[in-house]
Amino acid sequence: MNAPSPQVHSMIDIAPTLSATLGLAVPSGATGDAIAAVVTGLGRVARMAVVVPDGLGLHAWSLWQAEMPFLRALHAKHSLVISSVMPSITPVNFATMVTGTDAAGHGVGSFNDDFTCETLFDVVRRAGGKSAGIGLEGYTGSELLGRFADVWGNCGHGSDDDIVDTILEIAGGAKPEFVIAQLGKVDDVFHQHGPSSASVVPMLRATDRRLKLLAERLDLLGYGLLVLADHGHHDVDEPSLGLKGTHGTDSPGDCLVPCTWLSPTPR
Repeated sequence: MNAPSPQVHSMIDIAPTLSATLGLAVPSGATGDAIAAVVTGLGRVARMAVVVPDGLGLHAWSLWQAEMPFLRALHAKHSLVISSVMPSITPVNFATMVTGTDAAGHGVGSFNDDFTCETLFDVVRRAGGKSAGIGLEGYTGSELLGRFADVWGNCGHGSDDDIVDTILEIAGGAKPEFVIAQLGKVDDVFHQHGPSSASVVPMLRATDRRLKLLAERLDLLGYGLLVLADHGHHDVDEPSLGLKGTHGTDSPGDCLVPCTWLSPTPR
């Protein structure tokens, strides 16, 4: 007997879900709805971290989840599928995560753009809290999210290990109520090799170890954790561009991403 397919929600539902979990107002331009399963599963939390393995879509996850035992164990407990908004590219969908609306609503098409609507950063700040946006220099996590958050976690031209270190440093120091971070090198590897290539496996194993470390350390700091991607990938062969994976279309490979969560241990 086949297991039931996970329910599919929209990326516009992420911001209302985070608001409900943190007990805050929804960004004023949000058009989505809180995802009841996530809100119930996490409960009310004082601090929330969103960690995004960039580009880890449902297609790659279905092929390679055995290489990510920690993340697979989380999905065995709680699992949903999220559909990216169009275009299925990083700045647009990160902007949707923190606003609850699509590109027409938030005005972001590249990480150099400014938001044209209220964000979760604004909501948290208005409630007297702090937020953090974390990523590598030249990536959306830093150039867009960090620019609008209270704590700008610019990790320079480093690696996803540097992202992990910065998340933990900020969470243990400034203790922002809302943290969102981009593991950007995941996407780079999918572009380089394509989501169906076994060459992505070493990266996925390393990403799984990073997620395990983050989950353990953030739990000690009292954070709930949401793990999802911003978009997926489909395989291509573009020798002139040096690409074997790409995204941006409305295909399931580009739009459908796995989502899971972990509530903090009561203390």
